[in-house]
Amino acid sequence: MKIYNAGHMLTRGAQMQRQVEKDELNRVSSVLEWYDPKDNKEINDKSNLNNNEGLAEKIVRHDTDALLWSDVVVIEPLPEALGTHVELGQLKGLRDASIAILNLLDNSATSDDFITKVAEFCTKQINREVYPHYEDIRRFKGANESEDRRSWGINQYVYGVCLDLTRGKGLYDWSEVLTELDHES
Repeated sequence: MKIYNAGHMLTRGAQMQRQVEKDELNRVSSVLEWYDPKDNKEINDKSNLNNNEGLAEKIVRHDTDALLWSDVVVIEPLPEALGTHVELGQLKGLRDASIAILNLLDNSATSDDFITKVAEFCTKQINREVYPHYEDIRRFKGANESEDRRSWGINQYVYGVCLDLTRGKGLYDWSEVLTELDHES
């Protein structure tokens, strides 16, 4: 199983959290392959860069290629993780585009090797599991909050994308992510 581990990674604490997640996921399955952007030294080891020329393009190319490569995406879309929000949007766009292409294929009279390959690619995008989780101590269930008395909130567009990508689940607790991936491996 190929996993993309996405989330805030610009602070030391965030990097440590991503590593703990990776370690815990490796404990539930020994058949995981990883792409973790923080581990990609070509784009994220700033101490070894002579300059930033072309860096943004490299980051987009590497991370987008890894999204396409992955079978599963584990993602924490915190408000400060702007790149993670872009990745979440890419996943939504890939799924939507794939549904549209498959609809065209369903209505086609002929099929050849190219169309078969396109269908396989699209099916992978649609069936990829995505586990958005949000580890914020202010998040709890059962609270009856209203108006300005709210302990926590997420951007509703981001939450809507999470709902779409999880077939209505929304956000997972971290223990649920571990359980789901344990069942898949």
